[in-house]
Amino acid sequence: MGNSYPDRTNARGIWKLDDITKSIITHKNFPRGATRGVYNQGGAHPAFSDVMEYITIETLGNGTDFGNLSEGRNQNAGVSSATRGIWGGGFLHPAAVNIMEYVTILNTGNTADFGDLTQARRGIGANSNDTRGIFAGGEPSTTNILDYITMASTGNAIDFGDLTVTGMGFQNSVCCSKTRAVFTGSNTPDHSQNAIGFVQFSTTGNAVDFGDQSQGRTQPAGACSHTRGIFAGGNDPNGVVDTIDYVTIPSHGNATDFGDLVSATHAQHPGGACNLIRGVFARGQSQVLDYITIASTGDAADFGDIMPSGGYSQGSGLSNGHGGLALTS
Repeated sequence: MGNSYPDRTNARGIWKLDDITKSIITHKNFPRGATRGVYNQGGAHPAFSDVMEYITIETLGNGTDFGNLSEGRNQNAGVSSATRGIWGGGFLHPAAVNIMEYVTILNTGNTADFGDLTQARRGIGANSNDTRGIFAGGEPSTTNILDYITMASTGNAIDFGDLTVTGMGFQNSVCCSKTRAVFTGSNTPDHSQNAIGFVQFSTTGNAVDFGDQSQGRTQPAGACSHTRGIFAGGNDPNGVVDTIDYVTIPSHGNATDFGDLVSATHAQHPGGACNLIRGVFARGQSQVLDYITIASTGDAADFGDIMPSGGYSQGSGLSNGHGGLALTS
């Protein structure tokens, strides 16, 4: 008879007591099964979408209906703990909004109110660990704002500090370790910036320079393990790009080429969700999901499709297994 104990891809069965004890002592949580990625579709005026859907990141396949936002909007960003996902900001014609709302990731259902950002804005980025979520940058009037929330509570965001550069386009950052949040993808009025900056979750204060991307781009999607951060797709001054970069999060330095998305078509405004092994990107303005193996390099492969209820445009993603969380292996 084979091993009947569950693993990270199959949570059902009988857990070993020493595995549970190790997880509680070392990781402050229970052993985990499969990881769930949740995306909101976004859409474009006048057809904004309030649809959220989910995937199981360890498998391949299409998205499944999760529930709905309080109202359809795009260019928002998501932060997440092992249990809770929180969407912040975005654009609802004719203006940016300061809305934050949350879901319980392992359930399905509609969002509930969380509180408000310090300023209404769209095209923002976000990173989180188990305790704190940080929202970065955005527009109108391109801003260098950093504000933060406490993941387990509800309430309004609090000022954290300032980014190293000013601009929108940090959307879908999802590039963090348990201690450090890394942001890139700013868009100044005349061109896309290649600057990468970071902050420490446990402090407040201004971001510090990390290095540069291999090319300037705005609004890439992100994925991460505890040590490696991925930036995929987005826009540069010449149009949509399909390139993927990576950085080593605990260090400083410039990004290195990782590979390419399946296609540059519809690679604008992608959304990212990940576990510690795999990143899955919902390519903007399409229904396509691409995936990569974070620890390797190489081109992305087809994962499946987002639901065909309007496609995916300038939405965002989150998960309960990204590199900012103290998870079991």
